[in-house]
Amino acid sequence: MKKKEKKDRKGKADAAKEVATPGMWRKFAWHHVRTQLPPDWEVPRYALADRVGRVEFNTRRGLEATVSWEPCSREPDRLTTMTTFLVNNILGKQNAPNLRSDDISTATVGEFLVGWLDENTPCQAMAFNPATMHLVRWVFEGHSSRKGRDEIIRPILEAFDFNDDEDACEYNIHGVHCKLPWDYKIEDMVVLPANVMMNFESETTKRKVVLRRWGLADMVFRDSDLAGFYRPILLTNSIRVDGSTPCHVNGHNASRVTFNAPREHHKERFMSRRWKNGKAVIWHDEPENRIYACEQIGPEGTPELDFTEILPGITITD
Repeated sequence: MKKKEKKDRKGKADAAKEVATPGMWRKFAWHHVRTQLPPDWEVPRYALADRVGRVEFNTRRGLEATVSWEPCSREPDRLTTMTTFLVNNILGKQNAPNLRSDDISTATVGEFLVGWLDENTPCQAMAFNPATMHLVRWVFEGHSSRKGRDEIIRPILEAFDFNDDEDACEYNIHGVHCKLPWDYKIEDMVVLPANVMMNFESETTKRKVVLRRWGLADMVFRDSDLAGFYRPILLTNSIRVDGSTPCHVNGHNASRVTFNAPREHHKERFMSRRWKNGKAVIWHDEPENRIYACEQIGPEGTPELDFTEILPGITITD
């Protein structure tokens, strides 16, 4: 390995600050991954596809880890795969022409085989899910020391599962938390500093579910009621509010909203045909200083989802 690369990785490891206890960590869920993460880890890059993709986790110090998933026709030899990845993607063939699998130290944590070359080289962890035939790979930057493995890597891997519940996939990212049936696939996601939107569509019924989260509620909400705040936002997407009824979500001020929206098919849009069975719930979580909303609509006769099942942990009352 080149001296400069060694120095850079050594500096990354030395820069790691005191680790927060797992009790302070936050939950994360996305496609084939569900676990807990340190509270300062953020997600700057993510893949929408559930077949193959990756998510990156950063802090102010830089890249902390990536987790990726890919389909496999059969279960791979994880140590051999780990060695090949290390040579091709981390060290470079010119720097490690004779690297062998037995040069890598390994340990088992939960579902994962964990492997590390030394304290200055990224640590890998791999697990295979035979139910979906997917390989999940973590690459941790700057946490290959014994302390990093014990205080960062082990808690993440011990909290991990494949996010493969029988009836629904869980998503918990950027302050938006939901569980949706497997036929609902994410179509689009917008992440801004105080505005997050996730858009899902069912492959079978063509129903749509949209989740929204606004931060800095004391600034964006001002003096309007929730329906008044929500109405112009929906109108930017040609969605018209039909009515609203005050309610409460987990004790917070909330509103049930009914609406109609343009149909998705281009021909039906041209003929101004609209879906008329839209329902939404929006609420203001004052302690968090955030506003949340979830809306759903679809072709007539398709079954609507229960908001209390889409949104884990919420209760809606009058």
